[in-house]
Amino acid sequence: MSQVIKGPDGATAITHHLETALARSLSGMTGKEFVVAADPKADPGELADAMIWEQTFSFSGDPCLWIVAGKEMWSAAGRLTLEAVGIDTLTDDECRSTWQEIAGQSMGVLASEITADIQQEVSAAKGAEAAALPDNVTSTVFTVTCGAESWFLKVAWARTLSAVYDRPEPEPKTAATRDAGFSKTFDLLLDVALPVSVSFGRTSLQIREVLKLNTGSIVELNRFVTEPVDVIVNDCVIARGEVVVVDGNYGVRITQLSSREDRLRTGMKDVPVRIGEPLR
Repeated sequence: MSQVIKGPDGATAITHHLETALARSLSGMTGKEFVVAADPKADPGELADAMIWEQTFSFSGDPCLWIVAGKEMWSAAGRLTLEAVGIDTLTDDECRSTWQEIAGQSMGVLASEITADIQQEVSAAKGAEAAALPDNVTSTVFTVTCGAESWFLKVAWARTLSAVYDRPEPEPKTAATRDAGFSKTFDLLLDVALPVSVSFGRTSLQIREVLKLNTGSIVELNRFVTEPVDVIVNDCVIARGEVVVVDGNYGVRITQLSSREDRLRTGMKDVPVRIGEPLR
């Protein structure tokens, strides 16, 4: 008989993954160390000029998770992110849009963690700013710390999110099942090397502009520094991620995987497809 993971464990897992996802996204975007911890007993009071981010996941057509950040939080996150790339003069709109990018990246990380838990693919679908929190949701308070500064966040989720942990665990596959699922020909393909590249962006230049390029010239790409980069295998965009440094080398931490349909379509097009955006 398959084992079923029940409610409290699901809520605990979501809380833990939110701590990881938010800290990872904030640290990656700002270049500073952030610590995020659930603090249900904390009383942040009313979060002034709060911004509510609502998220939909692939298993549900309706939003089922909300992040509430007061201006102190989203303004600080935007300021630290943009200062990291040398932008000192900031507006509230720039800070808000930067926080939206951080929230979106966090949801991609959360989806990956849930996928690993339940062994079924979950992806972050549509995310947007919301006017208010709905009723009948589970909520908790998180403390966000960076150096000597700290802020509060409120996070709420609907039963549909924690319910994914109520699904039965998949039955272990027997050797016969595994052998039936993979042919000997496919086993040979597993050792084939594929070229992997990372795209930071694209641009078009006229020939006269190319001829003017020299040492010190700057070529502006079509992507903001806050946007994830594309991971490309055999000319197909298979994932998006954030740039990290590992032992002195650049790397990419995967935050969002493309669907099988996206991968097939990107292999047939000359232009890159943004994961999570509708294909045309």
